[in-house]
Amino acid sequence: MNMFRSIAAVLLGWALFATASMVIVTVVMAQEGPVIIVFALVSLTITGLVTGLLAASIAGSNRRIVGYILAGLVVLATLTNLLLNLGAEPVWYKVGTLVLTAPSILLMCLRAPQKSVAN
Repeated sequence: MNMFRSIAAVLLGWALFATASMVIVTVVMAQEGPVIIVFALVSLTITGLVTGLLAASIAGSNRRIVGYILAGLVVLATLTNLLLNLGAEPVWYKVGTLVLTAPSILLMCLRAPQKSVAN
């Protein structure tokens, strides 16, 4: 049962991250200027925190593992996007995702203690 919860946490966490990222990119691509950059960076941080919280609450006792997997997927996808120049979003946005979103996901998944299975 824990494995299914972990898989669901990763899938739903990824879906939330991807959806929020698409919304933020839409705003970033439509506007320019320092206000939009600040908005995007704050939004990326909030997205990471909410994604981590959702994944941790679904994962239960496996929240640490789920946090590592989900943050790793975000880093892997963003690095691939950055190195291959796949997306149209600016480089600062991709770097912001690496520096803010992935650590925020991991922080939220690691902040709560893992429950013991020994009992």
